[in-house]
Amino acid sequence: MATVRTATEADIPRILELYQQLVLDPSEAETIRLDPEFGQKAFREMSSLEGYYLLVAEADGEVVGTAVLVILPGLAHGISHWGVVEFMVVDEPYRSRGIGKAIMDHAAELAKEAGCYKIMLGSNKKRTDAHRFYRSAGYEATHEGFTRYFK
Repeated sequence: MATVRTATEADIPRILELYQQLVLDPSEAETIRLDPEFGQKAFREMSSLEGYYLLVAEADGEVVGTAVLVILPGLAHGISHWGVVEFMVVDEPYRSRGIGKAIMDHAAELAKEAGCYKIMLGSNKKRTDAHRFYRSAGYEATHEGFTRYFK
């Protein structure tokens, strides 16, 4: 069984390795920087932001999954907060063992505790296995998503 916790700076190299599994197009592999100094700087910046949670799941003494939860204030829905999950990945050999569900459940609990009225995420249309997983975790495909990248 996996344990989900907030990441520490020591987890950054493993998280960056896991992020490589999110790359769909090999030409985009360079977008994942494995430089430990860069990772430490980014971690310090993330850690200073209120409502920003970098989560990891541990199994067999190793970090095998990660996700980011960001809780944002809002003016809609009675000034309720809302949450966004991003960069969700479970190491391929550990998939279908309940680890992803544990991460998503932990993120949902944090969002509920913060008073969020919803939690949402985006998933590339090519990731049909991930879509099945998110549906099984209680998420609905309610919106069409759009992304604008700056390169």
